[in-house]
Amino acid sequence: MLVQGSTPLNSRQQQILLLLLQSSCFTTLKSISDELQISIRTVQRELSGLKEILNEYGLRLNKKSGVGLSIEGDEEAKQSLFQQLSISKSIKIFSPEERQYFLMQLLLTLKEPTKLYYFSRKFNVTESTISNDLMKIEPWFEKHHIKLIRKPGLGVYIEGSEKNIRAAIIDLLYQHLSHEQLMDILSTYTYSLKDKMKLDITIRNRLLHFIDPETIEKIEKIVQRTEQWGYRMTDSAYVGLVVHIALAVQRLKHGEHITIDYDLLEKLKGTQEYKWADQIGQELSTILEIKIPESEVGYITMHLLGAKARRAHSIPVLSYIEEYVYQMVRIVEKEMKLNLENDLTLMENLVTHLESAIHRIQLHMDIRNPLLSHIKEKYPKIFAAACKAAAFLEQQLQCSIPEEEVGYLAMHFGAAVVRRGDMDRNRYHVLLVCTSGIGTSRLLAAQIEKELPHVQVVGTVSLLNLEDGVKNQRPFDLIISTVPFHYKNYQVVVVNPFLQPRDIELIEEHLRNLNREKREEMIKNLEIEDTVMKINRYREAMVDLLENIYFVPHVEAFSKEMVIQNAVEYVKNQFTGIQGDLLKEDLLKREKMGAWVLEEDQLAMLHCRSDAIEKSCIILLQLKEKINWGSMEEPIDIDTVLVLLASRNAPKEHIEIMSEISAALIEEEFVSVLKSHHFERIKKQIKLILSKGFLEKTKALIRGCV
Repeated sequence: MLVQGSTPLNSRQQQILLLLLQSSCFTTLKSISDELQISIRTVQRELSGLKEILNEYGLRLNKKSGVGLSIEGDEEAKQSLFQQLSISKSIKIFSPEERQYFLMQLLLTLKEPTKLYYFSRKFNVTESTISNDLMKIEPWFEKHHIKLIRKPGLGVYIEGSEKNIRAAIIDLLYQHLSHEQLMDILSTYTYSLKDKMKLDITIRNRLLHFIDPETIEKIEKIVQRTEQWGYRMTDSAYVGLVVHIALAVQRLKHGEHITIDYDLLEKLKGTQEYKWADQIGQELSTILEIKIPESEVGYITMHLLGAKARRAHSIPVLSYIEEYVYQMVRIVEKEMKLNLENDLTLMENLVTHLESAIHRIQLHMDIRNPLLSHIKEKYPKIFAAACKAAAFLEQQLQCSIPEEEVGYLAMHFGAAVVRRGDMDRNRYHVLLVCTSGIGTSRLLAAQIEKELPHVQVVGTVSLLNLEDGVKNQRPFDLIISTVPFHYKNYQVVVVNPFLQPRDIELIEEHLRNLNREKREEMIKNLEIEDTVMKINRYREAMVDLLENIYFVPHVEAFSKEMVIQNAVEYVKNQFTGIQGDLLKEDLLKREKMGAWVLEEDQLAMLHCRSDAIEKSCIILLQLKEKINWGSMEEPIDIDTVLVLLASRNAPKEHIEIMSEISAALIEEEFVSVLKSHHFERIKKQIKLILSKGFLEKTKALIRGCV
């Protein structure tokens, strides 16, 4: 950092000054943004800190609207400041991965051949290092059918169709940015939610290098109007369309036009989606003052056809898709030796999925599945069965189905396999014992059942209420606990609250040692009266919770204790007879036993059972400012707090229903909804999770599985 007099400058401000001092004419904010790989907003913010040092040298910053910036003053003073900055400026050191990434970025956007010297100067490395980088990234370009050409005396450049170049740019973005991160970036520009920004500047710039942020808000407003036409996209489809249009607009501005097959375009024109795409194109032309050609409208149509859309009005699904699904399920049944034909959830989900997936396959659109390698490794049999089903679909469609799509089919079939009630006969039943019966235990139960499909967690009890809790449980084979203890003749496996690979191996080892004959003797069906009573208690829990979901925005707090106090005060205002001091004490006591946070999502959970309240409730607190939820040594930024409260006397069925919320926190989609700031959307998602949990438990009871 340069310090001149009393004015400290960070390295970014030094770089901006150097650029301005080296320029003999006006420099635009966009050119500074591109050169330094930072956003225009950041440039504007850094400029505000330059006035004092310029005054010390008798210089001033001249801002001319529509033209740019320049530094005005005595030439000797400029030279003096330039020399001082040159001596002290910090040099950005790129890792090989970063350097190669940004090298690919530059090559995809540079219009003219560029010499190695330019890249070596930009990345502060030798020309031989750049040459080596080019060798490493060349296969990536080849994969996208783009030639990387090096000509002595001329420089380096790429050759490829506009379609392939755009596909490569999109692929490059998704290598480092998920749909959720892109959604986060887009919403930051659209709503100016500075506290929502979770990505560092380098990550954001990977998007900004290709897309003008000033057009994003305008594009989003146009795309959002599709809902008025009865067409609602999922978040991932929405992000994909906005990014596609924003990239297309940027490329059109630079004179890069894409072509489309004439016959395909004529076919697309016969769809409703083309009419919507044409409307989008007309509005883009008007608002952005740029002509959107027919070919671009065609590609927007393809995105709409391939989007996983939720139709606002009921639209009949083509019967041929239902027939495909029926045949595919029969194939998987045969491979897995299971009966899946009566799984209506599987049938409906596959029909919905294929309605858009078939369009993506037939239009040869890129399909991305970040879970593909995990699915192939963890569930090889299900994936193999899905391959057989995909082969049938290939025959019907007369086109190849990529592995990524097979992975999605495997996910649907895998979920059906887990739902299979008949499989419960061959599943091990375990009891989960934790320090609390709500949050951590249910999350751990979800992890266990996800990693070990042949294991069913029949219940969760706290260590303090172990004896009473065991009495109310169906027979179980094994106890899994987060704390060590002994209980009668049962085997107790101690695991980490956040399940580790070693824990999974340990559970498997104990299960192998179980006496299967003894286990069969222990399993008995519940009496019908008990089943009815249990279902009724689940129903009561559902009614209570659905009436007591609350959202509190803009909470002012500077510490964890203040958040807890705010939560207590809110509960006191909602219910009568609340013992505030006791509730606060119970929350603090439970929190001291171990904080529950999703650090990456800046979300924490508070939960406890307390004599201070009579009714269970769910409260989501959105903090006005981020606070430290960790320690001084290991700070953790939190801006959202989920509060789950239950009476200490609440039946275990009430606790189980509430625990569905904490279990859902392992799903990225649910966390994204909690962070969305939209109460109706949050409430709807919570209701959906509770309803799903209630139905699953009720069905399991009726089958005699719980």
